[in-house]
Amino acid sequence: MAKRRIARIGAIDPVYADAVFDSAPQPSPSVTQPAAPLRPEAPARVAPPVASTAQVAPRPSSPPATGAAHIAEPKTARAFSITLWPLHRHKDDLLALEKDGYRIDLILGAAMKSARQKFKPGPVYIPAQAADCWTAYSIRLQKPVAERILLQLAESAKDPGAMMATQLLRGQVEPLWLDALDALIERLKAALP
Repeated sequence: MAKRRIARIGAIDPVYADAVFDSAPQPSPSVTQPAAPLRPEAPARVAPPVASTAQVAPRPSSPPATGAAHIAEPKTARAFSITLWPLHRHKDDLLALEKDGYRIDLILGAAMKSARQKFKPGPVYIPAQAADCWTAYSIRLQKPVAERILLQLAESAKDPGAMMATQLLRGQVEPLWLDALDALIERLKAALP
């Protein structure tokens, strides 16, 4: 395919600009009032008084630079995001609930809400179980975890630094979510006529 040339616009032609902009009718400067107010008259609100500059407390001055680079403190928590999938054993039940009017994404979200309330990251590494996931639907958990917990998890997993936070935490989160999903599915199936 041939390259298209992009047209470039140079300077504005002053004759053309004068002809276009000078011949346009100028609006009259009169202001028209609406026939009826759009809102009923409301009592006037008085803004709270603003502190004068004399009342504002002075900011503490920063320490003078010593020439050495300031070393930042390590973060106390790190956010992570784990994607979880229902298992194939959930597929038939979720599709049956969908036929009865439930939305699968809302079922997964309700189970995640329950699991998120129970999830307290611990310092002991639990390997994630290999499972047969149904990848048509997924849910994402995003939560900050204390950096010291992640370091303890890496130490517990005998990790030399290769594992990501999601790998260290998946074994703790996934069973909670799958248990919550199982319980929710059973509760919804029992409520069906």
